[in-house]
Amino acid sequence: MRTAIRYRALRAFATSLASIALVGCALSGRHETPVATFVLEGAPAPAALQTASAGLVLKISMPDAAPAYASSQMAYIEQPYRIDYFARNEWADPPSRMLKTLLTQQLSNCGLFRFVFSDSAGVDETLRLDSELVELVQAFDASSSQLRVTIRFDLIDVAQRAILLSETISASEPAARDPYSGVVAANAAVQRVLDQLVARLHQPVASLRSAP
Repeated sequence: MRTAIRYRALRAFATSLASIALVGCALSGRHETPVATFVLEGAPAPAALQTASAGLVLKISMPDAAPAYASSQMAYIEQPYRIDYFARNEWADPPSRMLKTLLTQQLSNCGLFRFVFSDSAGVDETLRLDSELVELVQAFDASSSQLRVTIRFDLIDVAQRAILLSETISASEPAARDPYSGVVAANAAVQRVLDQLVARLHQPVASLRSAP
């Protein structure tokens, strides 16, 4: 009798262990799908243009970001006033950090400045470009989506402590209803913003060069 009871107890215990193992496997399986990571690269940087001999030295400061876009999470909107984030898709780095690299590459090759740098290089800058990522979000509607980006720029004359340019530039690109399409659209939209920035920098930079 005792042997039968002991056998049944052992079998119940073994069954419990098997059940726990199966649940553990199922739970761990939820984390096996890797997170997809994406980058902002914009368009390939153009070849450097010839700059004037009296070119200016520009420092790119680290861009700020609105709180909703300050991390590597990829934001999306499905209803007004609410921001969500994709669970299995994210940026490889906070977008503001990638934006600093893009700005340095773009402005190094636009022909307006003698030297552009983004970190301390033992160089006294003539100008400084401050920026803030105001919005970078994929907005969904019933059948499609669009990627919206807004960036604010301030060009500062360091010696005069004067703002030469203060612009908020926005762009949007259509996208299919999936995260990767949003990434492709984000790269296109950011590049459009950078192109507009270069166009708007011509006038203040030309005025500064021609000043006595």
